Amino acid sequence: MVACVLVVLAATGACGGGNGERALSPAADTRPPGSSAPPVAPGTPAASASTLASPGAAPTGSTGPAPRPCATVTATAKPTRGTLTKDDLRSASTDSVPLTGDEVFGLPELPYKYPGGTLTRTCVKILDTCAPIATDEAAELIRKLGCTRAVAALYVDKANNVQTTVGVLEMPTATAAATLAESKAGWYNQVVQPTDPITRTFEDGAAYSWVSESLYRYFIYEITGRVDGTDRTPAEVDKHVAAQNAVYHLVGDSLDRRSAAAGS
Repeated sequence: MVACVLVVLAATGACGGGNGERALSPAADTRPPGSSAPPVAPGTPAASASTLASPGAAPTGSTGPAPRPCATVTATAKPTRGTLTKDDLRSASTDSVPLTGDEVFGLPELPYKYPGGTLTRTCVKILDTCAPIATDEAAELIRKLGCTRAVAALYVDKANNVQTTVGVLEMPTATAAATLAESKAGWYNQVVQPTDPITRTFEDGAAYSWVSESLYRYFIYEITGRVDGTDRTPAEVDKHVAAQNAVYHLVGDSLDRRSAAAGS
């Protein structure tokens, strides 16, 4: 099977099959993939077991240019705190500096609340256009709402068979980010990984966790499942939630630190 893990990163054929079914795992609620809880305050956990949709594999997309390579990230710590206000972070007119991989994903390893759990960053990608981010109605909505840039990363815990992909989309306003997070247009591409395979796409019908939120003018989404791409057991859901929340806190804290007032 072709390795296929990092979402929202290139205009390439989507891996995996997908019959369009949006099956839910027993641990998930009935929200469609891509729907969101209300926008959260800084530092709020991204998800709990009761708020995770678990769709089947994403639908196949059209072919396109080869995927972009992983970006180089040299940072090894949280970004320095900025000088903006929290209100500044709600609009591109006052929060105009583009996100970078170093800023958002500067921690190469991320412990999470599971025995022996350590998530290791394996790839970061940057997109200066949001056109290849999604397909169908999600792509059209992203275009209409004015997305200008995306950064995404894959974190993996091979020992515990966990992979989680996180993407951050720069939107022009907080209203646009919240509109996207609250929409039901939730299909995003899984694109071919350009490095040596370490994970696999999710098999047809295999449940995995999805969550999307808005924070300031940013839209954040995560997809978490087993590294081997197979269906998880109900007992694994809490582990996936813990990994997903750990990565969300990393991203949320990085965005908070653009402000002199928000976060820790």
